Amino acid sequence: MKIVAFSDSHGNRDLLREAAEMALRGAPIDICVHCGDGARDMDAIEPILRAANPNVRLYVVRGNCDIGAFFLPVLEIFDVNGVRMIATHGHALEVKTHYGALLNAAESREAKVAFFGHTHRPLLEAIHGVYLINPGALRQRLPGNIAYAQVMVDAQGNIRADLMPWLA
Repeated sequence: MKIVAFSDSHGNRDLLREAAEMALRGAPIDICVHCGDGARDMDAIEPILRAANPNVRLYVVRGNCDIGAFFLPVLEIFDVNGVRMIATHGHALEVKTHYGALLNAAESREAKVAFFGHTHRPLLEAIHGVYLINPGALRQRLPGNIAYAQVMVDAQGNIRADLMPWLA
């Protein structure tokens, strides 16, 4: 299964649309995650994602800049081929200063993948068997800047995670 994560789009729907179209190359997206601060921007790509895969699962969490989006959760938990994952923005877990609370949130829920945002810095790091994945903020569409994070989980629950740069 193909999981794609975005974060911190901050109203830049055109760039989010471009990133989603890039992520759709090759294989449809089975699960799409938005880690907050621009959570409502998912409205711009949901029709594109559903056109490619009507059964796509969407998980959107509230960030500190998602004013008035109280209907959105601050943490989502979901399973993919037997692998538990969480998604959060990270501001409530102080990810700008350390990853301890994020790691604890994942471990206490038996999650092997923790998607987060807030720092605007891409990160892909495995700590104690948990992948901490931050797709960074959608920035200028320049080669080398990260567009999104992608996680592939096969039928046996094997994980392959990547930060996907913008294509030239």
